[in-house]
Amino acid sequence: MNHRDIFKQILGKHIRKKREEKGLTIQEVAFDINMDDKHLGRIERGKKLPSSFTLAKIQLEIDLHSDEYLHEFKETIKE
Repeated sequence: MNHRDIFKQILGKHIRKKREEKGLTIQEVAFDINMDDKHLGRIERGKKLPSSFTLAKIQLEIDLHSDEYLHEFKETIKE
């Protein structure tokens, strides 16, 4: 698996985890940030990488900080 695919998987996992911790559905988050829920689902499953603007909207909506997923990415690609 290349670094891009690893990053997509880690990012998606962290987005889903944080969203679920907040007790929010994909549909609620997608609606609040004016995004298609299917697209958000693909991001959470690590199938798609969001644009920087979309990622910023997601992070602000669910209070996800980049250090939460970047640390795991850094440690994973070191291996």
